[in-house]
Amino acid sequence: MANRIKIIGVGPGSPDFLTAAGAAALQEADILVGSRRLLQDFARPHQEVFPLGPDLEEAVRFIRRCYEERQVAVLVSGDTGLYSFASYLAGKFPGDRLEFIPGISSIQLMFARLKIPWQDAVVLSRHGREDNRLLGAVRAGLVVAVLTDAKNNPQGLAEELLAAGCSDLPVSVGCNLSYADEVLYRGTLRSLKECKQKFLNCVVVIGV
Repeated sequence: MANRIKIIGVGPGSPDFLTAAGAAALQEADILVGSRRLLQDFARPHQEVFPLGPDLEEAVRFIRRCYEERQVAVLVSGDTGLYSFASYLAGKFPGDRLEFIPGISSIQLMFARLKIPWQDAVVLSRHGREDNRLLGAVRAGLVVAVLTDAKNNPQGLAEELLAAGCSDLPVSVGCNLSYADEVLYRGTLRSLKECKQKFLNCVVVIGV
């Protein structure tokens, strides 16, 4: 039977949040595919690495060439089921050739930092994509967690919601979660809009 391609959710960043199952799969891999940051943090000296670039099809072709003879693992940040490269790979390989190993998402860690449950929260991503559900979810009074990027940054989200007539709701921002330079900001939409701090790699939670 051919090797299965193991897609490992490695958590929000720090190796401290890698699960035991993920660590075992990582150790068994001959080849690792992932972003340069993840490869730098998780690759072992004996493993061949393939850095992900903008051409995702190039990575798919590389995996197809290798996985039947050698054990390939693909590293994805956070959890395999939450806005992940894993979903792209699921459309390229038969299901019986893939094994998903879930990880801890930055969303989970953010709510843990806030010490509040998140089972009723709406989770959206503005990281490299647009999602027009944000305003409706906030207007409905729901707690909303949003993954952001440099373009759709926390201050921009605050400005967008205030311009649409939302009240000055409480908001929290978690940046570089799990790393030594982690930042946790708590305020309101208005104070966030005026904040001059540069936030990178963030989760924004609106409504609590």
